[in-house]
Amino acid sequence: MAATDDTVLAFHEFPGGGDSARVRPLVSPDAVPHYEALASGRFVLQRCAACSRFRVPPGPVCPYCGSDASRWDAVSPRGIVHSWTRYHRAFLPEFEPLVPYAVLNVLLEDGPRLIGRWLGKGEVRTGMAVRVVVERWRDGLCVPAFTNGRGA
Repeated sequence: MAATDDTVLAFHEFPGGGDSARVRPLVSPDAVPHYEALASGRFVLQRCAACSRFRVPPGPVCPYCGSDASRWDAVSPRGIVHSWTRYHRAFLPEFEPLVPYAVLNVLLEDGPRLIGRWLGKGEVRTGMAVRVVVERWRDGLCVPAFTNGRGA
């Protein structure tokens, strides 16, 4: 499915403590466009220019066909929960105020899977509809997270 204007993402401020220095993802040069897009409220993923499969996480070479050609495509932020886990203990102090919190593995409508924190209301269920939002840390780091529903 081609992505539409629903790829404009809502922002949510990270309610945990501290800054992201210890927990920020290692952003390779190949992933910079993804994080820059998140910071501007857009949702893009790297797609192989040869076989059209998504590269999640982004990388210099397609793991499916070996091509080094790629492009960045806007994708639908909608998906369904494939699996999830609830943390009852914070392994880092930045997450202590959030306990308990859930992390989801979501099958996106356009095909790839993405992992992020649950920001929605109510209990998480496998198969439930969710959508990508941006969770912004105080120091500016923007990461994907999920909230309720297809039109939320």
